[in-house]
Amino acid sequence: MTSDSAKPRAVSDTNLLVSAIVNAQGAPRQLLHAVEHGDFTPLLSPPLFREYRRVLPSRAFADRFGIAPSWAEAVIALVEDRAEWVTPTAVVPVVVRDPKDEMVLATALGDHADFLVTGDDDLLALRDESLIAPLRIVTVREFLDVLAVGR
Repeated sequence: MTSDSAKPRAVSDTNLLVSAIVNAQGAPRQLLHAVEHGDFTPLLSPPLFREYRRVLPSRAFADRFGIAPSWAEAVIALVEDRAEWVTPTAVVPVVVRDPKDEMVLATALGDHADFLVTGDDDLLALRDESLIAPLRIVTVREFLDVLAVGR
């Protein structure tokens, strides 16, 4: 964790916000509660925020999962309100299996996040990659365990 704050700084992959919105139970919703309670500092970059805005409040998303677009908007607003804005790194030092995930990793590396929280196997495959250290790529359950230890 950073020396100027006791709170970890973390980037959350879009898939976790999707899960938190559509499922009131489970770890992704607990992560959303952790954002709400200020247990960690979420990091956002303009490209990641654009992805959140593109995916979450869309009519297709609302229709597919039977949720109100206003709920997705409220989640985005919460994250935006609590987030620290960062500039993604220009060069990602590792090969990411899915090029769409590069932007998430670039955000985490851009301002030295402590954690990248994801359920994406393409990002989780990089968790032992020394070129991105000290960044830790973790599942939402692992991150929630870290937050519990810090309380």
